[in-house]
Parts: sequence; C-alpha cells; structure tokens
Amino acid sequence: MADQDKFAPKLDHFPLEMEDIEDTITNAIIRHEFPYRDGAMLDNLGQKAREIKIRCYWYEDTYDTHKDFLAHLAKKETFELIHPKYGLIKGQIETVSVKHDDRTRTAEVDISFVEGLIKSEEPVARPDIVMAAESQFTVGQEELITEINAEIAAVLGPEGQKIIGIKIIPDLPLAWQLTDLSTQARAYLQDMDNYIAVLDGASAGVLPSAVSLLSLITYPTTVAGRLAGALAQAAERVVSPLETLRNQPTRFLGALRSGLRTALRVAGRVSSLADRNQSGTTGTSASFVKPAAVAAAQRLALETAAVYRADEPSTGSGTGFGTPAFDDLGHYIGFPSEKSQMTIGEIESTLDAVRGDIQDAVNLCRGMDSLKKSAETLLQYVNTIKLERDKITRVEIPLWMPMHLICLRYGLPHTYAERIHRINKFRHPSYIPAGEVQIYVR
Repeated sequence: MADQDKFAPKLDHFPLEMEDIEDTITNAIIRHEFPYRDGAMLDNLGQKAREIKIRCYWYEDTYDTHKDFLAHLAKKETFELIHPKYGLIKGQIETVSVKHDDRTRTAEVDISFVEGLIKSEEPVARPDIVMAAESQFTVGQEELITEINAEIAAVLGPEGQKIIGIKIIPDLPLAWQLTDLSTQARAYLQDMDNYIAVLDGASAGVLPSAVSLLSLITYPTTVAGRLAGALAQAAERVVSPLETLRNQPTRFLGALRSGLRTALRVAGRVSSLADRNQSGTTGTSASFVKPAAVAAAQRLALETAAVYRADEPSTGSGTGFGTPAFDDLGHYIGFPSEKSQMTIGEIESTLDAVRGDIQDAVNLCRGMDSLKKSAETLLQYVNTIKLERDKITRVEIPLWMPMHLICLRYGLPHTYAERIHRINKFRHPSYIPAGEVQIYVR
C-alpha cells in the first residue's frame, strides 16, 4: 500500500504502518414528514465532521515504541494526520482500540480520527472606551489649567505671571483676595468672578452626582484651577437633567451639545473671538471662550464614549432583548419599552458633530493633546462597531406575511423580529404588507 500512497502516512511525528483507512462523509439531513403525504421534504444542513478510521500495526522493531504512541494520544491539543491520499488533516482522536499479540510482538491499533474544519475563535480584547475617555478627561483638566495660565499671562503680561502662582481661598471672589494689582488686572479678575457666578447660577438647582468623575479630581487652589473647576462642574450639571434621554442616544447627545453651549456661553462667541484676533483688538470678556469651548468638548467626548458603550450590548447577536412581544400562543402583546439602538447613520452623524466641536476647541487651544486623542479614540471605536455590526439590506416581500416568517425566510433568528420592527416601524408586525422591507444580513 505504501508504494501507491501519495503521502507517507503519519500522525504528528509518529510514522504509521497502515493496513487500511476508511473515510466517512455524512450530511446532516433534516426530514420533514407530513401526515397523509408520501415521502418527506429534506433540508440539507451541511456536512457533519468527517470521520477517518485507521488500522495500523506496530511490530518487530517498532513494537516497543507503540507505548509512547499511545501516551502521545492522551494530549488534548489538535492532532495533525498525514492522510496517504489527501495529505494534511487536522482534528481530534475520538477512540483508540489496541489488540496485542505478545507471541509475535505485534500491536494492532484501530484509531477513529475526527476532522475539525471550524477553527476556534479566540476572543479579541477590546479596550474600554469609557475608561480611555475618563483617562483623557482627567489629563485634559491639567492641560486646560495650563491653557488658562497661558491666557492670563498673555492678557496681563508680567502681572499675569504673578497671579498664576498665587494661592486663593476657593469660596471668596477673586477680586477681593487679590487687591495689590493694576486696574486692568482687577477688571480681568472681576470679569472672571462674574463669569463663574453665571456658571454657578445657571445650574444652581442641580446637584452633582456623588460618584461622578469630578469627585476624583483635585483642582489646584489657583485662579486657573478655580475657573477650570467651575467649568467642569457646570458641564456636569448640564448632564444631570438629561439622564432621562439616555434611552434615546441621538436626542441625548443633541440636547447635551445645545445645553453645553448655552450653559458655558460658547455659542456665537467662538467666531467673534476669531474676528477680534484678526482685527487686532483685545478684550477680557472674550478670553473665557477658549476654556469654555475646551470644557464643553471634553464633557461631550466623555458622554459620547459612555453612550457608545451603553449602546453596544444592544448590537449583539440578537439575544437578550428583554420581555418577549408574543405570548405562549403566538399572540402579539406589544413590544416592551426598550432602549433604542443607534443605527450606523446615527452613529456617524453623532461622531461627526462631536468631532466637529472637538476640532473647534483644538483650533482655539492647540496644546490640548487629550482632546486630539479623544477624537481619535471615538473614531477608532466607531470603525470597530461598523465592522462588527449586522449590515442592513432591503428586500422585496411578494405577499403579506408575519414578521417571524420574514426572519425564517431570510435565515435570521426569531429574536431579530423585534430589531426588524424598530428599523421599519411596522403598523402591525403580524401583518406585513407586500413591498420593500429592511432586514439585517448576518
């Protein structure tokens, strides 16, 4: 037999002296039989694992090595079989049967080898987007303080350098504490006091969360630290009244952008600052636009990361969608109120808006490397979501049919019925009229 073989038979590193080899190929056939009808409707679900039965011998000089061969078969890793006709085949050994004849020093070994075609997929570790966003937010607070100090020094000159290093009492107005200054410096500090008062007054009735990220950040007792802390707290208070909108991510992010711009007085002032700089005029009131724009962008990036991660479980394989919408008899009982899932279009539109705000802030403060990293992190995460998420296509339904039959027709699990209902907004899911329907492609 060996002379006719195309390949020298071998199991891992052990040569095999085969007497015969048998390959069994079986299809998984489902038979659908019906009363009062002859025959059956067959459904081919594909091939089962191929089974290869081998009979090999260990005799004379190789007899003593068969014990090492049997011990090698105890491993749980994948085996590599060199089939004499088909070459390399990877799989596992299901059964081994050994017959000994000590008189002739011969061992007859029967092996049942099962081929494995489907590779086991190792889980890919994905970085936590919220953890990355929180780390960048924390670093961004230090960068914001540095930017504010640079702004003070640019506006007030040498006197600003003196103000930067002075320790202050947090609860007292800045203009009361720093009195040995010029008229211009005191006016600047008075403007800052007024601005901080506006920030505190705009959200006076909203209490920050005790487990918020800001509770882990200690701001320095300086003028820049006072302003950065007030901006961060005002931005956080904007989020609290919007918590009820988190189940609708697109509306939540839109309302958050508008709220941050209103609360931090960013809207309509970024362009005016650019106009002032081009005309060569200066003023103290416009100098707070830069830190306000940065603080708004920082908070927006942080909340966007939280929204994307919260939306991720609902983009899985179609399981875990909560209370069923049909009872045990198949009657439609209405869909439960569940968290809305963001479509690819909504994800891309929100990402574009958020990255636009981040870019505006970076244009004002080029030293904000944390904002640049936040924009990059969000973009990479969205690209990953787009690759892993189920694609949507349009199909033509020739006749009316219930939604679960649509799932069955296009090879989708029945749990996808609720997701299909959300993207199509059917009037009644048990009666889908003929026409165009959006479905998921797996």
